This record gives sequence, structure tokens and C-alpha cells, in this order.
Amino acid sequence: MKVQDYLNKVAYIDTIDIIGNGEMSEVYKSNFDDSYITHVGMEDNIKYLADREITDELTHGVGFSPKDNKWYGWSHRAIYGFEVGSECEKGHCHYVPKTPEDLIDDHAAFYADISEECAELKRAECQILPDRSGIRILPHPVKIPVVNDLMELDSYLDREGFGKQPEEIDIVGDDFYEIKCGRGEWIAKTMADAKQMAIDFNKGVS
Repeated sequence: MKVQDYLNKVAYIDTIDIIGNGEMSEVYKSNFDDSYITHVGMEDNIKYLADREITDELTHGVGFSPKDNKWYGWSHRAIYGFEVGSECEKGHCHYVPKTPEDLIDDHAAFYADISEECAELKRAECQILPDRSGIRILPHPVKIPVVNDLMELDSYLDREGFGKQPEEIDIVGDDFYEIKCGRGEWIAKTMADAKQMAIDFNKGVS
């Protein structure tokens, strides 16, 4: 399917303020749920969706292709289709551990390539939720020096008339987020299962 024909079928044009400065941009939004698809003028960026004819229940990262009879999940990094019989194994992008302990191991292992010290630091950020439905991650403090205005910055950079270091602010603060347990390793037995795999894949590559 040609890209423009595809967009005419699945989307409409709207304007949004992307960076919050009042400057409006034209974008395509999904007819299904009003989610962002692509910018006007960047239509070729979603050619891979048009090629697969992902036209049904199209959201930002998940949709169904009647042509392939598959649910697709994608981001700018990757795209993959799922159907009855699709498998999910440890190491796959759509794999979500089914116990909180395995979630913690997975979270820490992601940073092991940086260093074991980094992996253990990330492990220490994790707390198991009381109902064991997942984990809460409390990011380690990230402190940076912050000045209040340009005059203070000039004084700091010139090292003249500046009697103390700028105050350090924790840019993470009290932020936290949760990750819920998934199914671990499993096989899609229904198209609803295939859709869930596509959703998990989208989250895994986003």
C-alpha cells in the first residue's frame, strides 16, 4: 500500500504544540485513538507500517494487519509481528519476568555491560511491591550543581567573587516508577495473546 493511501485510511491531520513554546506543528493522528503517527512532511518514516498494511486498531506502537493476520509491535528501533503460536522466551524483547525477583534480576542485568558495580547499584534501587505484583524502582540520586541566574553563573565561571560552590540539586528527587510482572515464557494461544505480545514488544523496544 502506498504511504499516502495508507495515511488517508488510518489517520487525520491535526496540529500540536510539541515542545510547549506555542509553535504548532502539523501531524498525523490515528483515527482509532488519536495517538501520534508521524509529522506532516515525514510520511516516508512510516513506510514500514504501510508495507505491512497495519490498519486496524492502530495506536502509537501497536496495530493489527489483516493482510498478515498479525498483531505488530514497534518503535523507531524495531518492528515484529505476532500470531497464534508465537513464542516468548527469556532474552526476547517482549519477555517480561513473572516474579518480582526475576524482574529485579532483569533490571540489574540490563546494566551489567556497564559494570558489575552499576548493576548492583540498579539492583539496590528495586523494591518488591507488597502484593508481589511487581517492583518499585527508586532511582539513585543524581546530583548536579545548579545556579540561580546568569550573574551567579558568570561569577562561578570567572572564579571571582564567588565564595562557595553552587548548590547541588537531586534532579531525580522523589521520582519512582513501577514495573508489573508479566507471564515469563509463554506461547500465544489466541489473537488476544498475540496482541499482548505486540504490546509487550512495543514497551521492550521503546
